[in-house]
Amino acid sequence: MASPLELFRKNQKVLMVPLTILAMFAFIILGQMNVNQAPPILGMLFVGALFWFLGKDRGKGKEFAAVGVVIGFIVGYMNMPQMGAANVVTSSAGEIDQQQFQEMLNNRRIANQFVAQSYFASLTEEEQQRARVPQGALFGFPFVESSEDDMILEFLLRKEADKMQLVVSDDAISNYISRYTNNKLSRDAFQEVCQKMGVTQGQIYEILRNQLKARLAFQIKSPEVSLTPDQYWNFYKKFNVREELEVAALPVKDFEGQIPEPTDAEKQAFYENYKAVFPNQKGPGSPGLLQPPKVKVEYLLADYEETEKLVPPVKPEEIKAFYEENKETLYKNNPIPNDPLLNLPGAPTAPQGDQPIEAPKPAASEKTPAAPKESAAPKADKTESPAPKADSKPKPEATPKEKTESKDKTSALDSDQTTFVALLDEKQPAKKEPAKKEPAKKEPAKTEPAKNPADAPKPQPETKSEKKPETKPAAKPAESQPESATTAPPPLEPYRPLNDELKSEIRDQLLRERTLTLMKEKINAAATFMNDLSYAINTPDTAETPPTPKEVTEQLKKYAAKHHLVYNITPLMTAQELSESEKYPLGTAREPTLNEFTAQPRTVLEQLFGTPIDQLYTTFEAEDSFSSALISYWKIDHTDTMVPKFDDPEIQKEIVAQIKTEKARPLAQKRAEELQALITKAGDKEMQEALKGQTITGKKEGTELLTQTTESFSWLRTSTAGASNPFSFPRPELSTISAIDGAGNDFMEQVFDNLQDGGVGVALNADKSVAYVVKVLNRIPSTPGGQTAMYQEFLKTDLFFFFSPYLPMAQQEQVQTIQAWGKDLQAKYNVQKHFEQMDQAVEVVQE
Repeated sequence: MASPLELFRKNQKVLMVPLTILAMFAFIILGQMNVNQAPPILGMLFVGALFWFLGKDRGKGKEFAAVGVVIGFIVGYMNMPQMGAANVVTSSAGEIDQQQFQEMLNNRRIANQFVAQSYFASLTEEEQQRARVPQGALFGFPFVESSEDDMILEFLLRKEADKMQLVVSDDAISNYISRYTNNKLSRDAFQEVCQKMGVTQGQIYEILRNQLKARLAFQIKSPEVSLTPDQYWNFYKKFNVREELEVAALPVKDFEGQIPEPTDAEKQAFYENYKAVFPNQKGPGSPGLLQPPKVKVEYLLADYEETEKLVPPVKPEEIKAFYEENKETLYKNNPIPNDPLLNLPGAPTAPQGDQPIEAPKPAASEKTPAAPKESAAPKADKTESPAPKADSKPKPEATPKEKTESKDKTSALDSDQTTFVALLDEKQPAKKEPAKKEPAKKEPAKTEPAKNPADAPKPQPETKSEKKPETKPAAKPAESQPESATTAPPPLEPYRPLNDELKSEIRDQLLRERTLTLMKEKINAAATFMNDLSYAINTPDTAETPPTPKEVTEQLKKYAAKHHLVYNITPLMTAQELSESEKYPLGTAREPTLNEFTAQPRTVLEQLFGTPIDQLYTTFEAEDSFSSALISYWKIDHTDTMVPKFDDPEIQKEIVAQIKTEKARPLAQKRAEELQALITKAGDKEMQEALKGQTITGKKEGTELLTQTTESFSWLRTSTAGASNPFSFPRPELSTISAIDGAGNDFMEQVFDNLQDGGVGVALNADKSVAYVVKVLNRIPSTPGGQTAMYQEFLKTDLFFFFSPYLPMAQQEQVQTIQAWGKDLQAKYNVQKHFEQMDQAVEVVQE
């Protein structure tokens, strides 16, 4: 029997044709395929061709070829490197390869998409227009830095759940769906959602089971923070201890000229060390080349000034009508309410009439002896009869006389206060003297009418001007009482007069209210329009083709032009770039809230970077408190954390800059310590005098060193900047210091905790780009007595009321604790990340 080699030589010409065809096929087809997919294809081709050749002489070439194709595919598949075989995560709990990681990402996306679509399916059409998916229903772990860490945490938590033998039953999943849909999701709607997503009920339940298992383990394992009183005392000091500094700045960049250009080997080594590290990840100012997540946002904006131009001017009759409708509540002049519950001891009461005010005054007691003077024996009875009528109400007060009357009738006021009022009255001092000698005057008052009863009316005309006021109280005591208040200020008008100033105030108020109302109407309509586009993009009907991003952009531009809105689109930007941007008002905007007493609303940055990467073209609304603008927006692109390429020119510049900064910083710090020694050695000399003639770098040709004095500042302050909700928690933030370029926590710790009053030291700013020589000029409190007094105030302070700035600080402690716990969990399982392999594989496929 001929050997295979002899058969090949005899049939060489016949074999050349299929081999040539196979070569051409391999060159054209395999060149378009991933190299990992080549073995099965090559096995099918070559084994199939070989079997065809063996069966050709027997007249069964096709049959043999078919068998060869199957055998070749099986052999090739068995030798094919599996897709995603390269591990992106290794740990003692197991490994995650590329394929598993992509599957985890896809399952998370499916779970959140199902939650969103099933929630909307449970609502009516009217409810859908203003509804938002409950954030607590979506899956994802808070405070993680990237999607990689999110997936790793899910993986480890499922392992923890298995150790605790946690089981999530089908009933638990059904209850979860019913809870966030408020038991309104019907069976038909559930099946319809599954059909649109292309998944079965069993697949959805299995995906949700894994997500809920990880969430349950997180709730059980994640720590909670209980702060000690000493920690709250430290919080209190950060808000209340104040300092003034004298500082001299030494920029690190001034020392970079002393650093030589790095070699290629240094740049390569720096790249390998920091390519997978974020800037500042290992500490403030630490180097890093890892590119953070970026988003691209498209939005429609209702501008306040532009909308105000569309509002018709406020008419005078509208101003008057508003005034009449609201004068009782807004423009009433009486600042003291007539509420008996508010008439507390020591508080002034609202006047209810003339008699109650004048009755307690000593005028009645002063003028009572005057009645017998002018009254004859027969008239005495008549004059005495009206007096009880005037005193009928305060009748019980007549028996105590003088001082007891004033105490009873003015029990709401202290005796000191009544004396003070009497001293302000110019007429009172003259009338108080006869009041004190009242017992001595009573005796002649009885004898005078008996001596000259006929002459009694004669003195009246002679002293008419003087004694008329005295006769009136006896006959008409109610009329005499107002005279005691002649020196009091005139009573206020019941309402503010509708003058030009108030008209202008009302006009501005009405104009603002109408402008804001129109803005809300316009942005709500815009959000509805964008929701319709979002539905067409994300859940298109089978009979319709979803619009392309370019078509969507054109529709938004046309809508903006028609409805007087502003259209804009951002480039890919990081969270920091958006927060610092002046062109795009997204970094300071927050979601609107209907309930002003709810917790602080989510910021746009939290909404953009906290939602899944693939959640695009989902409409959100926000408002910017700085510009009063209302925004309807969505993200149209979201890139995850990426390892940069070493050959990228921009990355090369960044590497050189970071190397020079790292080498120049110790030089700046060393120079600052030299200057610190000079100031300390100078003793009581002023800092500027001690540094006279010194330069920043210490070289003669360097820039002259100058000092600045800061304003008084505390470590922390509260700020509501950017908060659209006036009832939201005040946000603690580092105080800004005019003479310091970005003071960070390390700077504050140095000047507040490590330096005494009058002390000199060295402190770096937040990003360590500037070294400062600092001297504490004044600290409040600086003495033990002052500190004790502050501690007593701290003990009286309610640290837990609704608007307390200490609550957000406690929440921040919770965030930091959970982040540290997540890192400890990774360390516990010895997690190692290799995501740069996946990034390189993706780049190869794309190329």
